Amino acid sequence: MITFQRPAAWLPLLTVVLLIGCRGLRHVTPEDPLYTGSEVVFATPPEDDPKGAHGELSGVVEPSPNSTFLGMRPRLAIHNMFKEPKVKGKGFRNTMRYKVGESPVHLSALPLADIDAALVNRMNNRGYFAASATHEVVRDGRKAHVVFTVVPGRVHRIASVVHGDTVPSADTLLEQVRMTAPGSLIHPGEAYSLARVRAERDRVVAALRNNGYYHLANEDLEFAVDTSIGDRLLGLRLRASLEAEGLDLRRHYIRSVELHGDAEPDAAPFDSTMVDDKLYVNYFGSYRPRTLTRAIFIEPGQPYSLRRTERTQSFLGSYGAFNSVRVVYEEDSVVPGMLKARVMATPMKRFTLFSEVSLSAKSNNFTGPGIKAGFKDRNLFRGGEQFTVDATGRFETQFGTQGTTTSYELVLNAGLRVPRLLLLQGLKTGGPYTPFTNINVNYGLYRRIGLYGMRTASGTYSYAWRSDARTWHELDVVELSLNEPYYTSPEFEDFLSQNPSIRRSFEEQFIVGAGYSYAHTTQRSRSDRSWWWYGGGIDGSGNLLSTVKSFSQRDRPVEGYTLFGQTYAQYIRIRGEVRSTQRSGARGASLAARLLASSGLSYGNSSVMPYVKQYYSGGPNSVRAFRARSIGPGSYTPPPDQPDNVLVDQVGDIRLEANLEYRFPIAGYVKGALFADAGNVWLLREDPQRPGAEFEWGDAMDELAVGAGFGIRFDVEVIVLRLDLAMPLRRPDLAAGDRWTFDDLDPQLEDNAILNIAIGYPF
Repeated sequence: MITFQRPAAWLPLLTVVLLIGCRGLRHVTPEDPLYTGSEVVFATPPEDDPKGAHGELSGVVEPSPNSTFLGMRPRLAIHNMFKEPKVKGKGFRNTMRYKVGESPVHLSALPLADIDAALVNRMNNRGYFAASATHEVVRDGRKAHVVFTVVPGRVHRIASVVHGDTVPSADTLLEQVRMTAPGSLIHPGEAYSLARVRAERDRVVAALRNNGYYHLANEDLEFAVDTSIGDRLLGLRLRASLEAEGLDLRRHYIRSVELHGDAEPDAAPFDSTMVDDKLYVNYFGSYRPRTLTRAIFIEPGQPYSLRRTERTQSFLGSYGAFNSVRVVYEEDSVVPGMLKARVMATPMKRFTLFSEVSLSAKSNNFTGPGIKAGFKDRNLFRGGEQFTVDATGRFETQFGTQGTTTSYELVLNAGLRVPRLLLLQGLKTGGPYTPFTNINVNYGLYRRIGLYGMRTASGTYSYAWRSDARTWHELDVVELSLNEPYYTSPEFEDFLSQNPSIRRSFEEQFIVGAGYSYAHTTQRSRSDRSWWWYGGGIDGSGNLLSTVKSFSQRDRPVEGYTLFGQTYAQYIRIRGEVRSTQRSGARGASLAARLLASSGLSYGNSSVMPYVKQYYSGGPNSVRAFRARSIGPGSYTPPPDQPDNVLVDQVGDIRLEANLEYRFPIAGYVKGALFADAGNVWLLREDPQRPGAEFEWGDAMDELAVGAGFGIRFDVEVIVLRLDLAMPLRRPDLAAGDRWTFDDLDPQLEDNAILNIAIGYPF
């Protein structure tokens, strides 16, 4: 991530792009005006779900008008600026005229009579069988919009719902249909809805396909509608469709299960073995059979189940060791109604060498080249265990208003990912998702030239699992980490001597910790445009260990409790975060928001949390109008006589932050955003060397840094390149009562604006 602080040269170009939007009416005539939009109104409000009905009907009107931005039509203006390409569909003109720009949408492009009919059809589907629709064109010179008026009429309601027969039936299919009635999605007294009726039919079919009905399809069941009741009442009965007569709709059962764990095209098996009533077919002896058969949820003697089939494919596929996992069924030629299940797992290449060369661009203004090389074994112990070892080297330089600093980093890392919970085999996790045990160790050296050098060694043992499709858990059972400085320059030593609390955070820190994190989202698929995300966690160091030590050592030693002769850090941290993205209009716009709060408390052995565990604010994924790690703590301001080359990040024990962003499409994969950010960090305890840094409830809101700006995002699905131009609106380091900066923006535009370049959305 890169931050530039002098983007004024961009502003004239941005102004030109915005101004050309006023040319959108070129080549438009009053006889065939530009279509600017439509409105759907009801003559009388519908009896049932008026808001939902209006939303559905508003989406019926097509085509959409030309896109607008701040009341202008920049894409239409770009289309008009370029002539037709010499070769149709090719060249720069074609790209600018038809891909970046967009053709004008004239009133004549709207099939008004067809739209009227479609509106009536949608109301019929909602039970308004006497609905009607008309339209009126409202002209305004070379522009026009359309008002569609819908008269809904009275709604038809459901009088009764019957699944199969009303009494137990000898027909197996109808009896199974009858048994699904308690979970019905439709009920007597509700307004008729074709969408809900279809959803109920699909629910029943899904239930039956999970209970043996291998050949059953959605169209094999239908609702018969009885309209003879009168008084706008309907009777519904779910039955087998006429087209299903003569089909094999009996229940099917699993006769045998085979797992082909390392199957490859044109390869012949050389061995097989029975494991828990399943036949493991061996091709190359790559896997221990039981490590794979535990992922199979299909059992001999069970009714066929689509759910168990998909769960098997998902669970085994999430091992990360297979290119594909398929479950193939074959009907028994001797015994009707019996199925042979074959699970075909095609493995990935076991050994991989990889390397990456990159230009690192971080949120703290450090940028420079890096290289990473490593080795991966996807089947270390013949059970799908992934072992990775890699080395990373990075050389970086930080550019900022306080000077330039160069650093380098060397890291060695080794990790083992096991597709099960080691030592916790009895723990059940939810859904078709493989739980993992992760073991990682690493050693690293970090050096800021002319300031200090840090070395770190760490190891973690953790579990990761999902309780359902949208809920994640991670438990760090143990984290061991040793961080210590191996070099400090005289200038940095002088700085630390004047800041004892910062010195203590930089001193040798031995972390013996554990933690837990949780995340849940309401988003069911990428197409969902309105959803919430919740996350949080807790972690600490030395807490359980100190409790045990206190029994054997009643009085705490002056130097603190130790482990392996090393004094360890003691702290506890808690964090919570809420994100929301809500659809705004029908043109792909959305309103995104984030609120996060974090706090950490050091105690016992530690008077201050380790530097690597403290919080910071500012940067491309935080408060974008400020350099990363430059805000706070509180209203503290570094002394003016601090050397320029001592670029110490501002960190604290408490972090509060809020972000609001309006996202909207501009042209194709180019999207825009208007945003506002606020946040800061504080200390829990008073630090005489950093006045104003301590957290006080009464002052917290007044000490928030605030910024706002405009962003451009190039979203090509695989990667998102983000450019956010931000201005600080409120600075907590200024005197109380004079922290808003509106009066400073115009004369000091270049010094106030920050252009952030980053990969991915900020939240």
